[in-house]
Amino acid sequence: MEIELMNMCMIHNTKTDEVVVLDKIVKEGWEGLTFPGGHVEEGESFFDSVIREIKEETNLNIENPFIKGVIQWIEEGNQKRRSVGILYYTNKYSGVLEEENREGKLCWMKREEFIKADNLSKSMDLCIDIYDGKMKEVLLYFKEGEYQYKNSFY
Repeated sequence: MEIELMNMCMIHNTKTDEVVVLDKIVKEGWEGLTFPGGHVEEGESFFDSVIREIKEETNLNIENPFIKGVIQWIEEGNQKRRSVGILYYTNKYSGVLEEENREGKLCWMKREEFIKADNLSKSMDLCIDIYDGKMKEVLLYFKEGEYQYKNSFY
């Protein structure tokens, strides 16, 4: 089984209650509103990877990101693949947010507006539940572009 390690970070301005949002362009059906993040490189820690990815994608320098939970996807088909996403949160950052990157447009959005948006990326609703402390881990089984079933761990 192939294993893919990823990260995502909610960057939160607590004064304005806004979060950094990426409006991801079409990429294998994962388009829509999401938080920035990316892949863990070989030999890299999860912590270092989220700091690097956020800088690369947003131009922001983040400090003290902490883990809120884990989301996992198991893709079934000819070959099985398991993707593991570590979900981070921080409200400490500096720099000027890029307006666009290779994956889509970036902006600050009111947290409540983001949560209620109709065009969230797949499984983002479950990530929000993790960020809100409703669960710590989610395991999704994904086949032919659709969720077959999920397990949630509190």
